[in-house]
Formats: sequence, C-alpha cells, structure tokens
Amino acid sequence: MPIPDLPEQPAEDSMLSLKFGKEILNYFSGSPLNRLSFLRTDHEFLQAAFSHSSAAFLALNNLNPLVKDASHLAFVSGQDIIPMTGPNPFEKKEDEVIRDFNSEETQPLILFLGVAEKSQVPADSSAEAPFQYKDYRGRPYFAVDVTPRGTLTDSANKVIAALQEKGLSFHDSSPRHMGLTAADGK
Repeated sequence: MPIPDLPEQPAEDSMLSLKFGKEILNYFSGSPLNRLSFLRTDHEFLQAAFSHSSAAFLALNNLNPLVKDASHLAFVSGQDIIPMTGPNPFEKKEDEVIRDFNSEETQPLILFLGVAEKSQVPADSSAEAPFQYKDYRGRPYFAVDVTPRGTLTDSANKVIAALQEKGLSFHDSSPRHMGLTAADGK
C-alpha cells in the first residue's frame, strides 16, 4: 500500500484555534483505503471483493500481524488463506448464517478493511480486470484471524506453517508495534 500523505493543518485563524490551540494531527488517519463501511452488510459486494484475484489479506495470529520484516506488513493472496476460510465465506446471507449457526463449529473471523481505489491490477492479457462494484474500483483488503482455535486449529496451523515457509513471520503486537498495524509503512 502506498504511504498516505499526512494531513496538513489549516492556518490558525478560527476562534477554536485561538481558544484551544493548534489542531492535533491523528497519525492513524489518512489511510489510502476507502472503508466503504455501508457495504459491509452487502453479501454480493463481499463475495465479489473476497474472491477477486487482486484481493489482499492481512493474516493475524493472536492479533500479531503477518510481516515481511520489522517495518513492513505482509499481505497475502486469497490462495494463502482459503485453506482456512474456504473459497466463499460470504456465500450465505446473514439470516442464513444465523439460521444455520452451530456453536460447535468455529467460524473464521474475516474483516473487510476497504478498497485501495488507486491500486490497479496490471493490465496484461493474463490479469483479471480490476475489482469493480458499482462506482467503486480498486484493490480489496481484508484482515483474517488465523489464530489456531476450536475446529479451525488444524487448518489455521497449516496456513501459518505455509506463510512461515515463505519467510514471513507474525510480528510482536506490543504497544510499540501497534502503529505498524494501524498504518502500514508500505
């Protein structure tokens, strides 16, 4: 993901600035992702975004993000996480999920993060067209909890082992490193 520009503060000419001082920058804002939060309940959208070839996934193990090195998150493809999530975890609509719920089966935790609208899939003959849903176009991003638990323990351990074989690791999520997860350095 590209590094977002930090927000620029306006000149201090408002009554609020004069009374309370200069605005404080929020360093966890300015994400290049359009969160499209109003589409998070749209299963058609989630299915399309999850299954698109350009979709990128951030694996988390006990809230520790997958990283390339100490300062770069590692996003993986759907093929890397499908052994745990299945090919279409958003196949059922919410009412079907509720109706078919079985507390003895552990479900994968998948969170739609947003779409990087400036990211495009390479335009060669073998690449699929960039992801597009209605007026929104770009690269979909998801976070997936791969923590071994419940009935997903075996598949989660296989996913973790496969990611580690690629030279990736799960980064320490101590407070010192939480900013890495909140705003990827690239």
